[in-house]
Amino acid sequence: MSDSADLGLRALKKQMTHEAIAEAALKLTLDKGLDHVTIDEIARQAFVSPRTFSNYFSCKEEAVVAADDHYTDDVVADLARRPADEPPLDSLRHVLVDLARSQSRQQLRAYVERVQLEDRYPTLRPFRMAQYEQLEEALRGAIAERTGTKVSTDLYPWLAAAAAVNIIKTTTRLWAKPTAARVRLIEKIEDAFDQVAAGLPAPTPRTGSKK
Repeated sequence: MSDSADLGLRALKKQMTHEAIAEAALKLTLDKGLDHVTIDEIARQAFVSPRTFSNYFSCKEEAVVAADDHYTDDVVADLARRPADEPPLDSLRHVLVDLARSQSRQQLRAYVERVQLEDRYPTLRPFRMAQYEQLEEALRGAIAERTGTKVSTDLYPWLAAAAAVNIIKTTTRLWAKPTAARVRLIEKIEDAFDQVAAGLPAPTPRTGSKK
């Protein structure tokens, strides 16, 4: 086996171990509640040692959130495939709508469960925010490349990436709330991009609303 093939196999094994630990952490947390799950239990469920767990994750909270850490590369790759002359926010709109459309009902239900977990256990939130920051950083670079701007000096890639990531963050959380009107996630994303494109005009006050 060549060195490159050996490195590729090792990387694949590491990825599979990472995913196995994360999935075990999420399953146990959904079944028992975060407070009643230990690192030893997660390790047993994933068929690894506690030491191996610590090689991949700093704590059980990080492992739980990592079960949903797979879309950054897909979003950036899909953005790169959009027409080069398309405005970046229009491209991101298409990418995110297509991503939402590709999710099965089971995947969407699982996402709702994860949002509910984060509401129940606030210690999960810093790790979710770290995921969003990772996505925003990746998008900044991709947008800068598309627009001929520089991440180190120009505002545009920062603002465009921040707008897109905040649309993801707010639409998915509002959509997943138990009290929210159950409109399609795609409609939420489309509405958010429409409002940003319009310059976020102030909404018309609802009848009987309190100031």
